Amino acid sequence: MKLFILHGPTASGKTMLMNYLLSEDSDILEPIISFTTRRKRLQEKHGHHYYFIPREQYVDYCRAGKIYQEIRYLDEIYGVTTDELQRVKNTNKNGLAIMNIEGMRIFKKKMKAQDVVSIFIYRDLKDIINSILNSDRKKEDKESRIELAKNEMLDITSCDYVVYNIGTLADSYTQLKKIIQKEINARHIDKEIKPGERYRHFKEGDVYEIITTALYTENYCPMVIYRDIKTGIDYARPYEMFCGKIDLKRENKVVNRFELVKEEN
Repeated sequence: MKLFILHGPTASGKTMLMNYLLSEDSDILEPIISFTTRRKRLQEKHGHHYYFIPREQYVDYCRAGKIYQEIRYLDEIYGVTTDELQRVKNTNKNGLAIMNIEGMRIFKKKMKAQDVVSIFIYRDLKDIINSILNSDRKKEDKESRIELAKNEMLDITSCDYVVYNIGTLADSYTQLKKIIQKEINARHIDKEIKPGERYRHFKEGDVYEIITTALYTENYCPMVIYRDIKTGIDYARPYEMFCGKIDLKRENKVVNRFELVKEEN
């Protein structure tokens, strides 16, 4: 199972896009429903938007060791239980959720990095501000959400992909669907890369030496740090991209992006 996490500023269109995905692709996606201690709002449904629980039940979850992930947001608690994760796994589908950057990083750290795909939903800040100002919220709430949106825009570099929600809903959905299909079909990388090993690039034929691998980057996307033997220039590339393959259509063959240079005896 892969977990797709939608992240982005408030009023960026995350919920609308998630609902669209679930209506069009329910055969491959299952929502991961978080619990929350906040009050249920009008139009919200228990078990659909959230599991709305009292704080006493949250304490029971803690005592039973059932909390997989939790965060504090605006003085309330949000989280995902181990039971909920198991429910989604039992459907044999991929998980889909909306989370802030903190929640996303917890999942990236606890699960295999390749199994958690973070997607930033970008919308122009001026449009976000206009949406917030035109809402029926209190003035103080509007001001705090605008500041929050400005800060959340900075998270764009911490996500694996970006979807630009600046056109129609259908356009944004198409971007999302391509990302999801690509990740679902991606080959799982189990290859171990070791410092000191040398690899030859498929195109230029240049040889690079592995310096190290960084497993704990800001967004928990493993990186390979390597050096060009000729120039001495250092490079960094996502682990799965370094280990990936290239489809040479003209030559009608698929090759490794980097091939291990074997030592001669």
